[in-house]
Amino acid sequence: MDAPARDNASDYALQLSMIGVKHLVRTCEGNYDERVFESKGIKIHDLYFQDGTVPSRSKISVWLNLIKETFIEKTSIVNENQYIAVHCLAGLGRAPVLVGIALIEYGMESHNAISLIRSNRPGALNSQQVRLLMSYRRTKTLTSKSCCAIW
Repeated sequence: MDAPARDNASDYALQLSMIGVKHLVRTCEGNYDERVFESKGIKIHDLYFQDGTVPSRSKISVWLNLIKETFIEKTSIVNENQYIAVHCLAGLGRAPVLVGIALIEYGMESHNAISLIRSNRPGALNSQQVRLLMSYRRTKTLTSKSCCAIW
């Protein structure tokens, strides 16, 4: 998704909380008050990397650990029905590449993940990001099936 701004952060926070988002991953600098999201029970995770690039292996590892903790290592009923939202500035590069990695980790073929993302976000993913997704190999850390929504 694209980045919330000061004037619409409360709308984003309300919409995300209504669908059960408990984690907001931000891949760009935040231009909004984090407390707006925290007041709705949404924890912000900074996973910044440069616009137009791909995440480093360490960033991918952090991303996969968050997914694993949220969807696979459910240790209590409190963790039921939690979702993750991820945003970059325009919602066309950094966020979609992380979503693509997650889809591939859950067993989707690279080209299908790219097609799904682009059908929901026309213009998403530059050539460098597509190359990463096409060459990305599953780590087999994520095996549980969960829901994915792309805005």
